[in-house]
Amino acid sequence: MASTTSIRLASRTYDGILPILRGQMQVPGFDLHITETSNVAGMFAGMFKGQYDVGEMSLGELIYYTSRSKAEFIGIPVFPSRMFRHGFIFCRRSAGVNSPGDLSGKSVGFLRWVQTAAIWMRGMLVDEYGVSASATKWCIASMHHWDDVDPGATVQPRDGSIIHRIESTGKNASERACRALFDGEVDALGVTESQLPTLLANDAVCRLFNNPREVEASYFRKTRILPIMHVVALRKDLADQHPELPENLFRVYSGAKHWAQQWRREIPSLVEAWPNHYLYEEEKIFQTDPWEYGLEANRHVIDKFLAYCYAQGVSAKQIAPDELFCHSTSKLVE
Repeated sequence: MASTTSIRLASRTYDGILPILRGQMQVPGFDLHITETSNVAGMFAGMFKGQYDVGEMSLGELIYYTSRSKAEFIGIPVFPSRMFRHGFIFCRRSAGVNSPGDLSGKSVGFLRWVQTAAIWMRGMLVDEYGVSASATKWCIASMHHWDDVDPGATVQPRDGSIIHRIESTGKNASERACRALFDGEVDALGVTESQLPTLLANDAVCRLFNNPREVEASYFRKTRILPIMHVVALRKDLADQHPELPENLFRVYSGAKHWAQQWRREIPSLVEAWPNHYLYEEEKIFQTDPWEYGLEANRHVIDKFLAYCYAQGVSAKQIAPDELFCHSTSKLVE
């Protein structure tokens, strides 16, 4: 009997990955040792430090290190996290921001510069709403998800942006960034899911878009983009040792996603009273599967994001989408 190779895999507990996390779906010839975590930054850092063999990776961090020939990991065109970001930008009510364009010349903060959500938000503000990259004061609490491992990293934006460090104190980047908004160090702040409860509970701040779902639906109709946040990555040496592994991973992740989509429609929810109502409404907007895996199906999304990364200095050079992924996966489709 052939022996199996052990793989350390890290993931958040997404519905679309449950069959893998629960052992219902296996990668042929490999034994998965799974770490489920809600600590996104820690998961990324674990991949960077070599603590995991396969796992989620920030698309922005993958591009940063790939463009500098410093990445020890490579992507598979599987995207476990995609999310619109219009609803994650908050402003101080006293800052005089009545529309996105009013952010030009203001101080706009983010947790990190090399953070996928922040890259999308900055790019969107400049690209879609005419915010001036050079006139706006961009502030960050840290550069990477793992500043303790790779300190001193710098970027050189090409769009005229100047990066400032947030001076407010706190135990982590999240706390420093939120405090900067509350104390008036920044006029607006782009965040992720983790900071939403803190910001929504403070009456002194409000969302930049008071109807984010409508704005996001309009953005999709215009661009056909549901922004990619995370990509599945694996160690390059593992991919070299097991050339069948990248495609096998793609197939098992795809199978898990399709299982979850069917499960979501058939099983009653303990969270929503009308879950299928929301699915039907989304189908009217998307008119396709916005979660589709594969490079070709997502090339327009990655092209846009790479343009943002190049303008913001996240990418050290212009790179093609194909350079981010295992060569054997470039033509895979579901």
